[in-house]
Amino acid sequence: MGRRLVRVPRGFEHPVDREGEAIPGMHLAVLHGLTDAEKPCYQVYEDVTEGTPVSPVFASETEVIEWLAAHGYSQSVARAFVGQGSAPSFVVTSGGFVVDGIQALGGKKH
Repeated sequence: MGRRLVRVPRGFEHPVDREGEAIPGMHLAVLHGLTDAEKPCYQVYEDVTEGTPVSPVFASETEVIEWLAAHGYSQSVARAFVGQGSAPSFVVTSGGFVVDGIQALGGKKH
């Protein structure tokens, strides 16, 4: 994979080690068993490793879309990512070009 939209509680902080580095995958243990009602917010994670956050926590999907747009993705691509909930790290096109996985969901990064 590459990027995944994860539901998290308000004010969620990904577990870190003694040096303050995010511990890959530890969010899974913390979030396991919580209902969607207990996880009303969203955070974008990379999941090439077991997963670490790449965004702040957002109160709504609209805020995720706005954040992605502020980071160069078109509104349509940002909406597609939020709708799908994940994107690969990259896609190799038939022409041999490597394309960002989120871009591949339906548009181009500008």
